[in-house]
Amino acid sequence: MTNPSAPLRNGETARDSGQFRYRTGAKALVTSASKVLLVRERHADGQPFWTLPGGGVHPHEAPEDGLTRELREELHCQSHVGSPCAQFCYVHESLESTVSLYTVFDCALLSDPIPDTGEGIDDFGWFGPASLPATTLPQVTHICHQVADLPEQRAVADD
Repeated sequence: MTNPSAPLRNGETARDSGQFRYRTGAKALVTSASKVLLVRERHADGQPFWTLPGGGVHPHEAPEDGLTRELREELHCQSHVGSPCAQFCYVHESLESTVSLYTVFDCALLSDPIPDTGEGIDDFGWFGPASLPATTLPQVTHICHQVADLPEQRAVADD
């Protein structure tokens, strides 16, 4: 196992050595009529991908507050952030040697989403778990199949 505090060798990147910077993030699971809201972003190389809305949480923020801010910035909408329902990790290509641990929260939008390209959001869409775009992040696909596909079971569990 690599020692995360060991110094890097000459020419070695943090990724090569297994050393990563960890970041906290929050994502929204917004469902409607058995569909889930996804946003389209772009990797560092320009290739599009689909993911849940949300992003990084500032050190001084609670995850719920960070998610509320991210939804306001990315989609210009007000939201209600509910309970956490899942977590996943994501290794960033655009943030050198950074791994985000995202907590996914059940959410409801209180206004219509309007994607902000200045925040990196190209588009949004509502997708059924069986009709996710091919470029959906694998972690998000898993969550959509395991969690978003069962809204009535989540509602019963929340009672």
